[in-house]
Amino acid sequence: MTAEKISVGAFYNPHLAEEILASGNLIDHLAMADPPEKNDPYFPEVRKKFVLLLHDYIHQLSDPIPPHAIARARQLAELYRSPWVAEHCQCVITQDGRFNVDYVFPPLYTREMLARYIENAKVLQQALGLPLVMEQIPRYFRIDLDEIPEGQFLREFFEASGATFLLDIAHTWLEARYQGKEVHSYLVSLPLDLVTELHVAGVSEYSDLQGPWIAPVEPSDEMLELSAWAFERMPNVRAVTFDAFSTILQPGTIPRTVERTRRRLGIQ
Repeated sequence: MTAEKISVGAFYNPHLAEEILASGNLIDHLAMADPPEKNDPYFPEVRKKFVLLLHDYIHQLSDPIPPHAIARARQLAELYRSPWVAEHCQCVITQDGRFNVDYVFPPLYTREMLARYIENAKVLQQALGLPLVMEQIPRYFRIDLDEIPEGQFLREFFEASGATFLLDIAHTWLEARYQGKEVHSYLVSLPLDLVTELHVAGVSEYSDLQGPWIAPVEPSDEMLELSAWAFERMPNVRAVTFDAFSTILQPGTIPRTVERTRRRLGIQ
C-alpha cells in the first residue's frame, strides 16, 4: 500500500471468500476482524492476493496492555504483514475488571483519560513497531461528564501519541443524530486532516434502541454522499474500507459496495 495510491477494500468475510477472490482488481485490501480459521481453505490465497489490515480487538487503550495481548497482536500483524494496526477509542471493561459491556463504548473525554490513552498507545506502537489508527465510537445516550470536546480529545491524542485517525462515517452519522448535532458541523469538529483510513458502512433500524445503529448492510446513497464530502477534506487518507463483518452479509454486497464507493469517491 503506497502513499500515492488510495486503497479501497472491505472486511474479510470467510463465507464470501470465493466471491472476494474472484473480484479481480476491484478490492485492494481486506481488514481482518478475526484471526483466520485453521480450516479456512481460502486464507492462503487471500493472504497472497490482498494487503491485510489488522482490525482485531487488541485491548482498550484506557488501561495498560498486558503482555499476552501485545504478543497476540504482534503475531497477527506479522501474519498479515499489516501496514498499520487499528483499535477503537473505547472503554468496554471497567477499571476494576468486574464488568464488561461486551461492545464498543466510548470513553469519557477527560484529561485523565487522555493521558492514559496517550501513554498506552505509545507503548503499543513501540511494542509492535507499527503505526496505530484509532476509530471513533458513537454514543447512543448523552453523558455530561466530559471535560473537553471529542474532537479536541482526538486531536490531542493523535498529536501526542503519533497515532492517526480511522474515521467511520456511519459512527459519525449516528453520533450526530443521537446528540442532536448537524452532521457536517460535527464532522468538521473532528481532526479530518489526520485521517489515514475511512470506513464506509450502513445502518439499520434496531427495535431495542428504537432507532438506527450500525449494521452489515450496504451504505445508503446518503451515507456515500456524506463519505464523499468528508473524503474531500482528508488530505492524508490512504485507505477506504467497507465496514461490514457478519455471517449474515449477503453475496454480492461487498463487490457492489466497493464499486459504488470507488465511483462516488472518484477512486480508480
